[in-house]
Amino acid sequence: MSKSELFPGFLGNTRVAQSLYNSVTAGTISHTLLFTGPQGSGKKTLARSLVQLLFCPELCGNCKNCTMLAKGIHPDLLLLAPEGDSVKLEQAKELKAFLASPPNTAPYKVAVLENCHLLTVEAGNSLLKILEEPPASSVCILTADSPDNVLPTLVSRNQVYNLGPLAASSLKKALTGRVPPERIDFLAAFSAGILGRALAAQADPEFWQQRKSLGQEIKGVLAARRDPLLTAEHWQPLPDRFLDLLEFWLRDMLMLQTVKGYTPINSDMLEELADCVSVCPEKRRLCCFRSAPQPGNASGLGVILVWSLTGCC
Repeated sequence: MSKSELFPGFLGNTRVAQSLYNSVTAGTISHTLLFTGPQGSGKKTLARSLVQLLFCPELCGNCKNCTMLAKGIHPDLLLLAPEGDSVKLEQAKELKAFLASPPNTAPYKVAVLENCHLLTVEAGNSLLKILEEPPASSVCILTADSPDNVLPTLVSRNQVYNLGPLAASSLKKALTGRVPPERIDFLAAFSAGILGRALAAQADPEFWQQRKSLGQEIKGVLAARRDPLLTAEHWQPLPDRFLDLLEFWLRDMLMLQTVKGYTPINSDMLEELADCVSVCPEKRRLCCFRSAPQPGNASGLGVILVWSLTGCC
């Protein structure tokens, strides 16, 4: 079986996939696993594929275990996600009780707990014993955005697998046929190699309207026809999205004038980019790009916008 077929539907991270596949086929799978990576990196897909392999090593799709998994009614699988903004003590107790009983039809009892970094301290501490001394026929799969955000006592009891972003070429290939061709380059860059993030953006009509609006607003600010504070106020509820979109937009403006043959990330909005370039001298474009904050730093949005787009030169 080729690496691309180890876990159908799971892309990239071939070393992780190979390691897990080898441990399952050798019967040495750890009873406690922690999958980490940013939202959309494939943690849930990998967990689901691993459960399939644990319950049916042949991946036949026709046996009792495969049939019940496909219907979402397998008695040996428990899926838990945060309730509200945390994973609560009652959920931790449910997980422990589930794993403590023997499997019904599958070789293992498997519990999957998503976003374990949202465990309350009380709930996390209640899981320590069963993770330290798991039943022989059980597997507990935890997911989190980063091991740094998980209780250290939990991390130390798990085999940790970190999922990284896809290479740009792999992500573009995965997006082909799933998104309009003219959006592939932008989504591949904007998502930073995270397929789930790209697909979520593609499926959000509001996102595309906001992106179009930003280009129009930047042009208005640069041409001194729009008060930058109005744009700052408009984007205040979504500062991280604003900063991500702004960085790519300013980079394209600069690169179009300084790098011959450059293909902009916002290649589907060439006309809007050209309009912005036409009202912004090269000196200011360079200054704008240097002054623009990095994504994730959303403080003082109004000041940032005024400084970046009007008075930095």
